[in-house]
Amino acid sequence: MAFHMTKAKKVEDSVELFTSDTLKGGAKKPELVKAPAWHQRGLRCSRNLTDTADAARGRARGGEFGGPLRALRWGKVLCGNSGPDVDWLVDKFDLDMSLLARLGGHSAPRTHRGKERFPGMTITYALIQMVEKIAERSDLARIINKAKVKQLVMKNGAVCGVVCEKKGKDFTEEGPVILATGGFGADFTEDSLLAKYRPDLLHLPTTNGDHTTGDGIKMGEAIGARSIDLEWVQVHPTGLVEPDDPEAKIKFLAAEALRGVGGLVINAAGERFCNELGRRDYVTGEMWKSKAPFRLILNKAASDEIIWHCKHYTGRGVMKFYKSGEELCKDMGISLSTLEATHQQHFEAAKKQEKDPNNGPYPAYPSGKTWDEPSGKTGVGKKFFHNLIEGSQVKTEPFYVAIITPVIHYCMGGLEIDVNSNCVDKSGKAIPGLYAAGEVAGGVHGNNRLGGNSLLDCVVFGRVAGKACAKYMLGDKTKDTDLKQLSGGGLAADAPASKL
Repeated sequence: MAFHMTKAKKVEDSVELFTSDTLKGGAKKPELVKAPAWHQRGLRCSRNLTDTADAARGRARGGEFGGPLRALRWGKVLCGNSGPDVDWLVDKFDLDMSLLARLGGHSAPRTHRGKERFPGMTITYALIQMVEKIAERSDLARIINKAKVKQLVMKNGAVCGVVCEKKGKDFTEEGPVILATGGFGADFTEDSLLAKYRPDLLHLPTTNGDHTTGDGIKMGEAIGARSIDLEWVQVHPTGLVEPDDPEAKIKFLAAEALRGVGGLVINAAGERFCNELGRRDYVTGEMWKSKAPFRLILNKAASDEIIWHCKHYTGRGVMKFYKSGEELCKDMGISLSTLEATHQQHFEAAKKQEKDPNNGPYPAYPSGKTWDEPSGKTGVGKKFFHNLIEGSQVKTEPFYVAIITPVIHYCMGGLEIDVNSNCVDKSGKAIPGLYAAGEVAGGVHGNNRLGGNSLLDCVVFGRVAGKACAKYMLGDKTKDTDLKQLSGGGLAADAPASKL
């Protein structure tokens, strides 16, 4: 989950650097984006997580789409709430967010996760368990399982409920609505949003569950809500291929942190061909130019830093542990000397970069110069290196390895929202009683999302939507309430396994 850098961890970052990263991350032509000279008050949260309100504003529709004013509008909400909202997760749910990594497109380590589990799993389980506990103890929450929402109910220009179906029978639930139904990255039907806006991607597998079919977007459009950016669908470079079912349409995602800790991406010959820490769309594009199968490989130091993930993937059968590089090469049909040369070249480039970071022969991403030839030749050179080994170590080095392939991962487009997460109509006016948060909402990330910003989006705009919806219902009668008190004390992390 991306949020603010930590001085406690001695991370060097700046307003200009973070702004440049995030503007470039969402721009169609990142090479044309320059960091704006924004200078405003820095943001601090109680965990010594320090950044600036300006820094993340480029996330929101940076570059040539929407312009700087629109970028500021969404980015101010996303950035201004990120630190406090992470504090909220840690304080109210006792979540571990202690590990820091650099993900693709970021020029500083600013993405946080816990020591175990995936951050999305950790956050959603805690939220679900808290709601369940509140529902058990009070009438402040009611959970309806195994029901399908079919349409939104409108009355006098406002959304006032939903029509649901359960066990073949329709029923209506009344009240304002917050849509949190996700994108449409798993809808491969002929009349899908994917077929309408990105038919060129229909042949690809997806990391989205088969429930991700754009229902919330379609329901919103049906009552006059305006959609935005539906043509911008992110293809992630590291979907995990299951050897026993390589053609499976739904694939598990290899966390981007695997590359952040030093994982390398190699082609069929065992050679690097890209900047592993480039934007997702860039890495995917370079994969199309190279020769499959592609593999993500982590040496011992890299895998040790993210060992829970590696063991989890290995248990699922989508990653394999090799006792040595020699064993790895024999199994993959790759020349040991080639893999040794790949690592030696990477090691030497890193040492040159450390010694002379500004005068390499190739352009680096997001700025500067690099000595790394494989990525430098693509124009998006690598200048951040982590957990290195020399070529001479490869033969006896333990590795975790996964076969990877490009996959549909995230829909940047969705229902357009305002800064209160209110869905807007065709004229841009807020629709009373209708809110959206997460991937169902569009217009926040530009045409490409940086790693870590999806969970940030869900948490920030989820809370914004909840507060706005409560105020819509109750007016000035709303007040902050202690979740631990509502749930009977104790933390969500202590709750039994979710019933949902």
